[in-house]
Amino acid sequence: MKLDQVELLHVRRRLAHPFRISLGAIAAREFVVLRGRADGLTVYGEANIDARPFYASETVGTVWEMISEVLLPPLLGKSFSSIEDVCQTWRSVRGHEYAKAAVEHLYWDLLGKMRGQSIQQLLGGQGETVEVGTSHSIGEDSQAFLKDIEAALAQGIRRIKIKVQPGWDDRPLELIREHFGDITLMADANAAYMPEHIDHLAGLDRFEMLMLEQPLPPLDLVYHRELARRMRTPLCLDEGAHDLAMVENAVTLNACQIVNIKVGRVGGLSQAKLIHDWCHARQVPLWCGRRTGSGISMASELALATLSGFAYPTDHGIELVQETLDHFVDIDQFDRSAAFVRVPCRPGMGVEVDNTLLDNLAIRRLTLKSLN
Repeated sequence: MKLDQVELLHVRRRLAHPFRISLGAIAAREFVVLRGRADGLTVYGEANIDARPFYASETVGTVWEMISEVLLPPLLGKSFSSIEDVCQTWRSVRGHEYAKAAVEHLYWDLLGKMRGQSIQQLLGGQGETVEVGTSHSIGEDSQAFLKDIEAALAQGIRRIKIKVQPGWDDRPLELIREHFGDITLMADANAAYMPEHIDHLAGLDRFEMLMLEQPLPPLDLVYHRELARRMRTPLCLDEGAHDLAMVENAVTLNACQIVNIKVGRVGGLSQAKLIHDWCHARQVPLWCGRRTGSGISMASELALATLSGFAYPTDHGIELVQETLDHFVDIDQFDRSAAFVRVPCRPGMGVEVDNTLLDNLAIRRLTLKSLN
């Protein structure tokens, strides 16, 4: 595998409606797309991160600099026999997992296209479809909130997730149970609560949820363990699941019962599979999270979600069911039927990119070429 040229594109994509979590509201997404050239093939990668350190410490700016100045220069023009060999080039680089994941994705796409295999086949996944669920933002208008959920259920979605924070948890959960009864329901706090909220959080058991996702700060396993002892509702590690060591610690300490893997956050598909394999061997259920980006990252995440340890619907209903804009990877390629979407099966990531629209959405670009 050898890349001769990679173009970095800073993309700005509109959302149909602002999406609010405990950290604030998002009206548009800015992220980085990589477009590489290799022996007549075009391959892609994506860092679905934000313009500001909103969800994670990485940003479009840090990803741009790390990829262009640190990660790509040692790779361009050099041949690699495996993805593992590619990743070895940045063993001395600490952090910057979203940047690493984007570069690694170029090589997964290239390897698949060279071998005539999909990323799903390369990972060892099984199955033609993956079930997706929706994620519903924090909002002041309760009627609009309920209509949003009603629309998702009408489209066949079976798992509903709502964002929560102090002051927006009891009431929306009560409204959902009153209006929709015994639907499959979960809540995601994005680390909005502190240890002093443990009594309150334990009281959410009465809503009989599938899980409560990342209620406390990401690095706080001690209080997650205490909360897990107090709640019947399973706790899911999300932001805290940033590498295998953290997952091992959380599971060993009984600080969570479920793990959410986000490919970018853990540094790419290789690391995601390592975490999957460790959890699956210990019967720790997993599911695949999603940060809104494009179908480039979505395709590889759906491929990952076909591994046998993924027990719950993914978050990809955000884009595949709820209204979003500016798709330079046409979402019809995922062929959704009710709550189930088709996993791309063509070589590499398996979907076609509208390069004209991608170019139009780019607000900055940089081309790096091999010197060989």
